[in-house]
Amino acid sequence: MIILGVKEVEYNPFYFIKNSEDIDVTPPNSVVVFEYSSEKLELIKQCKKNKISFALICDELQDILFASANGASFIICDKTNIKKSQKYADEYMFDAKILLYSSNNDDILWCADEGIDGIIFEDGISYETQK
Repeated sequence: MIILGVKEVEYNPFYFIKNSEDIDVTPPNSVVVFEYSSEKLELIKQCKKNKISFALICDELQDILFASANGASFIICDKTNIKKSQKYADEYMFDAKILLYSSNNDDILWCADEGIDGIIFEDGISYETQK
């Protein structure tokens, strides 16, 4: 199980980006993360072209399918759709890992019990623009 953003586990933070310029200033071999929308398809293309691992935050179940089809390494969901998302990932053998976005440490065991690929806490994502 993947656990990101807690002091008990060493991790490299994901880097939240808003545009292509943000990609250019993230550390090498980083995972960038952004919210999925059809308006962000150019960011997806840029990541794929440059072999940059990316995570997509998805609010809708259909977006999870698009995220997988577009080659996301990670798909970040909230509890509203996480179980169904993991079901899709398992059934259709997504390459992407499904991560629950949470602020509750009790969700680590909940994810383990539910068979969710992993969990990411707020500290697992750097919202600071790199220089």
